[in-house]
Amino acid sequence: CDEDRRHLAAIRAAREASAASYFARHAAEWDTLRSLHCPDGPVEAALDRALGAGNLGRLLDVGTGTGRMAELFATRAGHVTGLDNSPEMLRLARARLQHLPADSFDLVQGDFAALPFAPASFDTVLFHQVLHYAQAPETVLAEAARVTRPDGIIAIVDFAAHDREELRSQHAHARLGFADEQMLGLLSDAGFAPGTPLA
Repeated sequence: CDEDRRHLAAIRAAREASAASYFARHAAEWDTLRSLHCPDGPVEAALDRALGAGNLGRLLDVGTGTGRMAELFATRAGHVTGLDNSPEMLRLARARLQHLPADSFDLVQGDFAALPFAPASFDTVLFHQVLHYAQAPETVLAEAARVTRPDGIIAIVDFAAHDREELRSQHAHARLGFADEQMLGLLSDAGFAPGTPLA
């Protein structure tokens, strides 16, 4: 068992290093790459509706990338924190968000499986096209639950389950999307009360 655990840890470390290298190489073209899979407009409109009309409070944008979601929802939040593990992505996000008041947002480098925040720090936690990069999505969502305040909201936009294996090798995806039932189970196990999935 110990040897199997070491082997699994080595595989995961290699995949994480490969993903980090992928993001470093493609940061400048990230918005274009992301939109190849699904157009931004309808997805962002559906997300906006799903989050409701109220203030989002303290918003954590997990895997903020170039800061697109942070910028989109900044006017609806009291404060936005964008978290990403890639320094290259964070540089792009900082440039994108520089027009916002300096005290309205911050950008943090960190791992979504070990969030560098105190418990119950955020009212809203957003994962936009990022959970499929998680080797262990259950760990990532448990961390999200830890930093979400009671009665807070988590919103996840991601691929439905698919069989496009080339996304693993060409785009560093760890997961080939999520079936609705799988996502509902992951959210329930993390302690969230899932709503109805949107198409």
